Amino acid sequence: MIGIEEKLTARDIALRSWRSLGAAFRVMPLLFIVTLSLGAAWCVAVVAIAALKAAMTVPKFEDFSAQTLAVYSGAHVLDLLFWAALATPLAVAVHRFILLRQPRPRLLEVRHFFLWLAGLGLAFLAARAFCLLLSAVSFVRGLTEFTVTIGAVIVALQIGLIFPAIATGVPAASMEQRIDSGFRMSEGRFLLLLRTIALTLIPLIILMVVLSRISGGPPPAKLAAGAPPALPLPITPVRLVAAGALGAVQAAALVLVAATLSFLYAHQRKDT
Repeated sequence: MIGIEEKLTARDIALRSWRSLGAAFRVMPLLFIVTLSLGAAWCVAVVAIAALKAAMTVPKFEDFSAQTLAVYSGAHVLDLLFWAALATPLAVAVHRFILLRQPRPRLLEVRHFFLWLAGLGLAFLAARAFCLLLSAVSFVRGLTEFTVTIGAVIVALQIGLIFPAIATGVPAASMEQRIDSGFRMSEGRFLLLLRTIALTLIPLIILMVVLSRISGGPPPAKLAAGAPPALPLPITPVRLVAAGALGAVQAAALVLVAATLSFLYAHQRKDT
């Protein structure tokens, strides 16, 4: 396994991550193309299929019921599991390509990686779903959801270095030991992790914001009291193209995070 002895800045690691992503694409182009294509297809489906889009839209408090909450939660669980399953093979391959120079992932490592990624994601979804039930006031719900999101980002940064370890087959006796190793590797380096991930993803984050705005269509006009509900926005080719591009960029962002974590892991590794 490679190790990085020299001191690297967030900018150095971000540049290495982008370069390694291009090198990994040249080694396994088919896996990249399939992953990005499926990500694009999923986002197009969310925009084009009215029932799926409605299921993933946050319901108003006055519309809450066991059925609406179940549909909303189920749609987001399906979305999370799809992205976790989609990203896992390529993320594991990128981790192994950078750290071991062996791009082919093994089934056992892919399975462990998916279970950890999906498990952490489901815990975050459960916390967000709880926020929806806290108050009828949208500001309060928004504030609690924002707090949960910030907390999830902090935890993800603190234990994110377990994923390169899982992908490369570094053993752990238990779940607790695995999480503890993540906290120990990131101890005292939280700001480096935050700066590196943010710097690496800035171009893609800007692109995703723009594409999300285009695929969502123009904001709905405000309705007068007693007016009938507005008709759904038309599905235009521009919206579909933007949605497809957004899905591909999201998949690329997940893989780029994997590359960045690989270099951070090689730089900060303290396996036990």
